[in-house]
Amino acid sequence: MTCSTPSSPTSTPPLLFAVIGLLTWWRWGRPAAAVLGFAGALTALTRIGDIVERPRPTSTGEWTAYTFGNGGYPSGHVVFTVLTLGTLVALARRHASPTVARRLRRSAVAVVILCCWTRISHLEHWPLDVVGGLAMAVVALHLVLWFERSLDPLTAGWPRLRLLVGLPRST
Repeated sequence: MTCSTPSSPTSTPPLLFAVIGLLTWWRWGRPAAAVLGFAGALTALTRIGDIVERPRPTSTGEWTAYTFGNGGYPSGHVVFTVLTLGTLVALARRHASPTVARRLRRSAVAVVILCCWTRISHLEHWPLDVVGGLAMAVVALHLVLWFERSLDPLTAGWPRLRLLVGLPRST
């Protein structure tokens, strides 16, 4: 899905996310799109990649010099894929038929596995970068699931916010 080669443009993930967000809004409404938007905001976790000053792998397996801004930990592709597809699977359970939800879940798992594998096999990340991305994304996904369940009570006293998000007026 988003597992790209080094020559792919960096604008692909935001454009892909925008398309997924618009389709979510169109199909399941503004509350679902708001939850997906929250998941998208959490993909900013990948910006902490320079905390671990470790270069990306090379084809020779040699340790090269680290350059700021080119850190590999965690894998941003893995974080993006797990958060986006995991959120879609959670939303599908609520808004789609069981068959659609099951097919989306199976497809999402396959894409996440493929993404993890290609990040390592294309020498874009060390295995620990992918494991770290998975761990961070799973924790963030639990936060998204909590947000999805709590959106209605969290906005109970905020009628304008409820209107913006597309929730019915609270009584």
